[in-house]
Amino acid sequence: MQEGYKKVRSTCHSCIPGCGIIGHIKNGKLVKIEGDLDHPNSRGTLCPKGVATPDMIYQPERLKYPVKRVGYRGEGKWERISWAEALDTIANRLGEIKHNTGAESVVFSTGFHGIAGALDPYLGLFMHKFGSPNRVTNIHICATPVHWGNIYTCGFSTMAGLDFKNSNCIVMWGFDADVSWRGLCRLDIKEALSKGAKLIVVDPVKTGLASKADIWLQIRPGTDCALALSMLNVIINERLYDEQFVREWTFGFDRLKMHVQDYPPEKVEEITWVASAKIKEAARMYARNSPACIGSGAGGLTQNTNSVQTNRAIAMLIAITGNLDVPGGHIDYGVPLKKRATQACQSDAAYDILPGEQREKRLGTDRFALIKDTGLMIAHPTVVWQAILEGKPYPVKGWLAMGGNLITATENAKEVREALMNLEFFAISEYFMTPTAELADIVLPAAHWAERDEVIDAYTKNIVYAHRKLVEPPEECREDKLILIELARRLGIKYFSSVEESLDWRLEAIGITFDQLREKGMIEVPVRYKKHEQYGGFRTGSKKIDLYSESLESLGYEPMPVHHEPPESPVSTPELAKEYPLILITGRKILSYFHGMFRNIPRLQKLAPEPLAEIHPDTANSLGIKDGDWVRIETPRGAIKHKAKIFGGINPKVVATSHGWWYGYENGWKEVNINILTDNRHLDPHIGSSPLKGLLCKVTRIEQEAAGMN
Repeated sequence: MQEGYKKVRSTCHSCIPGCGIIGHIKNGKLVKIEGDLDHPNSRGTLCPKGVATPDMIYQPERLKYPVKRVGYRGEGKWERISWAEALDTIANRLGEIKHNTGAESVVFSTGFHGIAGALDPYLGLFMHKFGSPNRVTNIHICATPVHWGNIYTCGFSTMAGLDFKNSNCIVMWGFDADVSWRGLCRLDIKEALSKGAKLIVVDPVKTGLASKADIWLQIRPGTDCALALSMLNVIINERLYDEQFVREWTFGFDRLKMHVQDYPPEKVEEITWVASAKIKEAARMYARNSPACIGSGAGGLTQNTNSVQTNRAIAMLIAITGNLDVPGGHIDYGVPLKKRATQACQSDAAYDILPGEQREKRLGTDRFALIKDTGLMIAHPTVVWQAILEGKPYPVKGWLAMGGNLITATENAKEVREALMNLEFFAISEYFMTPTAELADIVLPAAHWAERDEVIDAYTKNIVYAHRKLVEPPEECREDKLILIELARRLGIKYFSSVEESLDWRLEAIGITFDQLREKGMIEVPVRYKKHEQYGGFRTGSKKIDLYSESLESLGYEPMPVHHEPPESPVSTPELAKEYPLILITGRKILSYFHGMFRNIPRLQKLAPEPLAEIHPDTANSLGIKDGDWVRIETPRGAIKHKAKIFGGINPKVVATSHGWWYGYENGWKEVNINILTDNRHLDPHIGSSPLKGLLCKVTRIEQEAAGMN
């Protein structure tokens, strides 16, 4: 190997899966990223985001020193300051707010790297010691409805334990693994299919996997719960379930059997637009080809007003067919790092520091009882905006964000921006100046994931990985853990004395230091199956699979899943549908981007240069729209522009769009940002999920001049 050249094995964190990578470094500079063939999940594959890592860290627009706002909020006028001034200012302002109106008046938040980059444990400990119960993330429209719908049903999250590789039947339910969670699932799915596994896809859009499926169920957005209940109807009535497992390990089966008689395939065909014959065929194929696995991802089934119960219904399908904690099904891998696991650190129980009276002040727990019952550190965003704008139930005045472009990532973007504009103090650490960072008082330049060490354990099954630093950050860029350490010192909070100490703290449950983990690369915990037989049941209220949930019933929720129409639909709001006749799906994933990130990376821009709205040819023809035309998409909450993509793999009554667009457009946060159109008033009563999929809209062609084109 040439002098000044080295390779470092690590993991990629440009999205969730944490694919294995090898970084090529020449004279201290990252020059190339390639996939690591020895990584257990990704096995050498790498998506465009991972390949573009050098482009990200050396992008000329990257923030390289702290700045403070000197003009009006959002005016874009900044002054360079020292790190000492920046940290002193943040600590003083947050301390003042805590002293004057209480620690609960300060909100903390992370972007996606809270999970993917394992920042949640450190921020959670910091905010607990600071005394605030209020942490804002978007997990209410991400994985949380799946996790807790599963946990209240079978005691663990079936989403995190997918064993596609060994399945005989794979169901992809609102989950496009070609572009989402690609490094965790795609190769395992491909391997199973090569061995003859059946494939069922439930999706309003004909994805790549849908085109290969044995059965594609093209469902009406927002009606997934009805479909799951109808599949349960077929499986139960035709006695296709695992009778021994149901008899020994389920609670409420007789009541479920009666309940699903309200969902015969013929009736559900009218609700879902899926032919009754296909519902029956899919139910039989799934039940007769065990072990089977249902992949639901963290978006397709978590972004509507019935998200938790929909995921409960799917967990019931998994359970009664005997596909729980068995090879080829859904495995409870356990949590190697126990309370210090990344996802465990989203709950108060991980720390047990915050006084009960402070936990009671968490914004949203009075409206969403499941958040309170689980001790989840979710201050629901909609309730937070109200607290900022109206001072109810108490005022929120300060905010510390560790990344996260809230304005493009959160529903009802106009209200999000208005709320951030009205904060007394707002500080953020970021890579680039996003529409959210533009509203801050202090902006800190963050170290990229390639420039820091980390313990990685989210969605890694039974393995804990060492994420090794590839290169040093620019001179004035600092990683978020170090920022929290410095702020804690200034605030008089007993916290970590060094980054090294914080990494070792994460690993105490498995008895090693980070230096030891770095040397090993990873720690793999043995997998055990059917643990309910060894330990006398499941971690549920009944110690069995709670088909009928008395725990949820005691909280005032329906004990069994029920289909509820989306708040806007041709059925629930027929008059509104006359003005807005099309059904809008938002949040379609794009392989080259992760949410609103990387829009300013030229290599990735070439792959997806503009926001697209997928429209059926018949619909486009009726509206006078041609492929590539700019179109206006409008809902009762506002209007934006996208380019039309004429696509036959979508229902003529449905329009599909992606999210996260902002870069490259004047006032892009409102011109092309799909969250201008989304609703945060109608919410899932359990966890507060928003109806991002299944809204009503109308689409019209825009003349080139009006679209801002040459």
